[in-house]
Parts: sequence; structure tokens; C-alpha cells
Amino acid sequence: MRTLLLLLAASFSAAAEPVSAGDQLATTIATLFGVVALIVVLALMARKMNLPTKMVGKIRLIASMSLGTKEKVAVIEVGEQQYLIGVSSGGIQLLDKLDTPIESPQPPEFAKVFAKVSKGQKS
Repeated sequence: MRTLLLLLAASFSAAAEPVSAGDQLATTIATLFGVVALIVVLALMARKMNLPTKMVGKIRLIASMSLGTKEKVAVIEVGEQQYLIGVSSGGIQLLDKLDTPIESPQPPEFAKVFAKVSKGQKS
């Protein structure tokens, strides 16, 4: 019991020591770099996951698939018509005009996702 009290008193005395301004500055800068690095990593992950983009006017990206480091195929919707295009470092080329449009994946509603997650935590 006496050893426990001595350890507790030692931890309080160590915590009460003042921290120098240099240590505070170093901690602040390290935290700032950590937050910026986290933002960059999350942005790169979001880009790799091909998250659905916003509707821009009447042109919308329906689906895309990477074929290599610089090549990809995509289905875009212009008005009511859908087109299959090829995108490469050389440019963009129309591959086909789709006769039967494919359905665009709808992002899940926040309320449904939140309800599913909260049900999983209660179990």
C-alpha cells in the first residue's frame, strides 16, 4: 500500500513540472503535421474508392473502371442518353452509345446507415 502511495505521489510531482515553450511548440507542430497527413491520406483513399461525384449540370458520371495506370473506361450520362467512353493520357474517345441505360448506384441515405450502425452497437 505504501509503494502504491509513493508511485501515485511521484506521478503527481512529474505531472506538475512545467513544460518548456520549446516542448509545447514541438508538440503543436507535430500535431499539425499529423492532422495534415491524415487529411491527405483520407483524400487519397476517397479518390481511389471512386466515390460518386456531384451532378454537374446535365452531365453525370455513372460508373468508371480503371484499366491501367493511365487508362479507364467510364459511363457518362448526358441528359437522358448514356455513353461509354475511354479515357487515356492521349485523350477521351467515344466507345459506344448505350441503347439500354444502366442504373446509377444510389448512395445510401444517412438515416438508414446510421440506423444500421446503431442497431449493430446495441446487440
